Amino acid sequence: MKRSLIVSLSALVLSLVAAPAFANEVSAVNQNPIRSVVEITPFNLVTRSYQGYFTDRGIPSNAAFLTAVRRGKVTAKDLVEKAIAEGRLAPETINDRAYLNSVDSHLNNLDND
Repeated sequence: MKRSLIVSLSALVLSLVAAPAFANEVSAVNQNPIRSVVEITPFNLVTRSYQGYFTDRGIPSNAAFLTAVRRGKVTAKDLVEKAIAEGRLAPETINDRAYLNSVDSHLNNLDND
């Protein structure tokens, strides 16, 4: 009885510890110790932009988002700037070519669907 209780509790603790590792977003602390930034992945940035999370920042949603991407009115840099303004990305991300290229790649994949 004790053994099964210990095994169950151990499994519960391990699942609670492992759950954050599978989250889509990772918490990263900015250089400013007062402000912490929750980093959003390039995929989630594009997906959430499409879903309308940045409409209040001038980024259209759904079909209008796809049209804006096709016409070059919404770019990877635009989305990164909006995410920085929302506190979802650290300001230095605007200079991260790998991140921008990944966002651009996801935008192109949306356009191909």
